[in-house]
Amino acid sequence: MKKYLNSKNIIFVLIMVFMALAPLVADAYQLRILISCELNMIFAMSLNLLMGIGGTVSFGHAAFYGIGAYTTACLWYHLGWSYSSNFLPVILITGLAGLLLALPMSRITGRYVTIITLSFAEIVNLIIRNWDKVTLGQMGIVGIPSITLFGFRFKTKVQFFYFALIFVILTYILMNWLVDSKLGRNLQAMRDDSIAAEAMGIKLFPNKVIVFTISAIFAGIAGSLYAHLMTYVEPSTFNANLSFNCISIVVVGGLGNFSGTLIGALFLTILPEYLRRFDFLFKYRMIAYGLVLVVVMWLNHSIPGLKLKQSFNRALSKLLHKKAAQQEV
Repeated sequence: MKKYLNSKNIIFVLIMVFMALAPLVADAYQLRILISCELNMIFAMSLNLLMGIGGTVSFGHAAFYGIGAYTTACLWYHLGWSYSSNFLPVILITGLAGLLLALPMSRITGRYVTIITLSFAEIVNLIIRNWDKVTLGQMGIVGIPSITLFGFRFKTKVQFFYFALIFVILTYILMNWLVDSKLGRNLQAMRDDSIAAEAMGIKLFPNKVIVFTISAIFAGIAGSLYAHLMTYVEPSTFNANLSFNCISIVVVGGLGNFSGTLIGALFLTILPEYLRRFDFLFKYRMIAYGLVLVVVMWLNHSIPGLKLKQSFNRALSKLLHKKAAQQEV
């Protein structure tokens, strides 16, 4: 029990309680933003597994998000499949896409990783734009229905919200389980020193392929939910900006820190929308957003920020020990 009673899991529980209660007071617009937060949480946690644990930076992660969204949309448009029918194909197709990218990616390092991931994302976007018979090209696919799960259709956004929240919880649990597994320990050893890890008998290639595939699958799941949320998909959504936003969430939240990723997703999804409310900031909201992001990054990755985190962890640890001692008495 003590193993799971740490600051990161406590933060996760607090965020989930906040999210579970939010629909009680949120209006339709705020609820839409909170659902976007949930999708960004799943999407960013998938990238954090790859970056923070696997040590591989992907600048084309939006490609998997787009593949998941378009797989859902195309299966509905051409075959009339509901969410419960296309969930497995989404996993298989995005997993296969992740596997195909992982094969060359696992053999290279450094700047070549950036080139290949960006190129892959551009190739996927070009296919989406030009494969008119399947994706309808620039027009996109319109009228995607809400989620239908084994005959039950989600008629309200509140139902969709709680369904997506379940995926957030499951993703967080699975990600932490993977980190504590043999695969996670191998990946962390490879991230810290790949030469030493290989010398200790860890096979680099299969571990990199597995983490890339898993990361792609979770990004695809988030993309599939996005298609049902927006009821419309089109190519310009899944561009480099989406990948960079996801990287920002991961970096702000902390590499390898999944509870921090949840905070980063909330912060960087809500902040741009909140800045729209101020007339004097409306034209310059992206500048204000950038400045806030720089300040947060400085606090999160500087000596003052580190001291704040250490102080918080010490205070929380003392509180937990005090409660444990009171219970023993």
